Amino acid sequence: MTHEILILYGSQTGNSESAAHEISSLLPTKLSSLLNDPKFDVKSTVMTLDDFLEIHHAPWTPIVIIVCSSYGVGQAPLGARRFREMCDAMLERHGYDDNASSRFLEGIHYFLLGLGDSHYTTFFRNPTVMNEALSVCGAVQRGVLGKADASGTGDEEQSKVIERWINEMWGDLAKVVKQLNAQSEGQQNLQRAQEETWKLCLELFKDWRPVNTFAMSSISVPAIMVLLAILYHFLMKT
Repeated sequence: MTHEILILYGSQTGNSESAAHEISSLLPTKLSSLLNDPKFDVKSTVMTLDDFLEIHHAPWTPIVIIVCSSYGVGQAPLGARRFREMCDAMLERHGYDDNASSRFLEGIHYFLLGLGDSHYTTFFRNPTVMNEALSVCGAVQRGVLGKADASGTGDEEQSKVIERWINEMWGDLAKVVKQLNAQSEGQQNLQRAQEETWKLCLELFKDWRPVNTFAMSSISVPAIMVLLAILYHFLMKT
């Protein structure tokens, strides 16, 4: 059985992207060793949070690893701006709900490493919003919520915090894999998660909606006929 793990990132300076690719490269060896299973098969896919939504239409996997920074005053970085808008909408719509319809991300386990700069008072705002939105909608946060500060010094230097978080994540990740192996959380939860996420995206982002080619053709044909009539009239006069 092949385990698929998504590694999603949003990055302004490249640090989050580098960390995401590092995790992906280490994933097979680390998990195989911890699970004591040389035949363990894992496939990881790395992409931006926005590409996950816009291009791939939110194909959630049971385990998702997110590496994302805050930019400016708590805003989303490049590659995560639409995902952040979606998270804001999720909190607005479901932040105080406690019913099954709002928990459309049940069955998804996520790890989150946030980057930022404490020079700004809102340096961790973006990862915080993402964490709250995913949790509110039923996903389960696993491991430690990583906080890598660009202004950190000594042991709290950002690069050291990133490496420490990655190293400490492997044990928690292996536990989740074992847990998922022992239970049958089928594809039904993931299908619902994808459908509801994409439905929300289409509500929020009108430019993502499919073009109605029939409607366009019904408009364009009369327009072409009018243009031909004008051209015919012009030619007849000359």
